[in-house]
Amino acid sequence: MPEPLDLTETLGEGWCITVAPLAAEESLRNMGVAQPADVSGARRLVVERLSTRRPGDRSVLLLGKQVTPHRAIVLELEGTTGWVGLDPAVLSGLSTGGVACSVMSDPNRIAATFAADGQVNATLDLITGRAWGTPPAPVVAVFGDGGPRSRTDLTFSQRAAVVLEAMTGATIDAAVVLDDPWQGGLTGGA
Repeated sequence: MPEPLDLTETLGEGWCITVAPLAAEESLRNMGVAQPADVSGARRLVVERLSTRRPGDRSVLLLGKQVTPHRAIVLELEGTTGWVGLDPAVLSGLSTGGVACSVMSDPNRIAATFAADGQVNATLDLITGRAWGTPPAPVVAVFGDGGPRSRTDLTFSQRAAVVLEAMTGATIDAAVVLDDPWQGGLTGGA
């Protein structure tokens, strides 16, 4: 089995990846993108947005991709106004058809938050192993009785990739998080 992707090494220190039991376009709409569109050159677009100062602009670029027929991921790399995927109302809304999850990294924190049946019900700190609520069974199974801290063979952000893989049933590698095709757009933040 390949080693899990180190998301911080791949994406930098700040990121949020949301898994939803919906199509990518529907996930993006639920997260505030009014008209999701096909995005080519997503890496270039992200670099341009992150390197350009936009005083007063609270919009966020969200990129979505179908990773299995029943699961999409949404990537966000602009956390200056908070992570859209961690908003309790957003994550709850994404979970009305099953279980949704957002994994995030800010300096000094890497965590996964879960929602099921329209309600946020658990958060798992992937550094300390502390949990609020009970994470979904596939996530508990990958870490075993010792929780995330038992996986000393993994970096903290690799633990986040393991959560994504458990939630999607798909391998999360560099091609999944870096390569086209993507759908996306800006949230309506004003």
